[in-house]
Amino acid sequence: EIMAGRLLTGQIPSERYAILGRNIAYSVSPQMQGGAFAAAKLPHTYVRADVETVQEFVDGPIWNDANFGGCSVTIPHKQSIMDHVDVLTDAAREIGSVNTVIVRKDKFGTRVLIGDNTDWRGVYNPLSRRVGTEAVAGDAALILGGGGTARAAAYAAARLGLDRVYHNRTPSKAQDLADEFG
Repeated sequence: EIMAGRLLTGQIPSERYAILGRNIAYSVSPQMQGGAFAAAKLPHTYVRADVETVQEFVDGPIWNDANFGGCSVTIPHKQSIMDHVDVLTDAAREIGSVNTVIVRKDKFGTRVLIGDNTDWRGVYNPLSRRVGTEAVAGDAALILGGGGTARAAAYAAARLGLDRVYHNRTPSKAQDLADEFG
């Protein structure tokens, strides 16, 4: 009842959210997030933004809507979105990719776009439960791939003190990760 009252009196503005990626028709994020908004009785929307380039999204109506609340970012845009946010979290900066854009207002009411990377937590948390937060000599992680998620996995493994072994179908990409994350 309290939430319904807030909605009726306009205390909770409708916000627009999206998942940003390319060839993402398979994504169930709009149904999942939309269902969560509905269950919480929030007036927000969550849609797919399936675009070839980040620039298309940045120039488009969702990003430029005064009620843009943020977006999830997936392949292949996790690195190219970085140039379009105002602030990067430490994790996003060190990993070199963003999977979440958060919108906040500064003290003057100006929109501030924060780029974060939460992918590494999806690797770090279960691994830390398995190996602890300080690896034993010789403990290693195999990092497969060379994109944004592989970068997040390398970051998580490094934070756990794990040795890292990299494999990618393009050996130079694996070497780039090894050079950057050890």
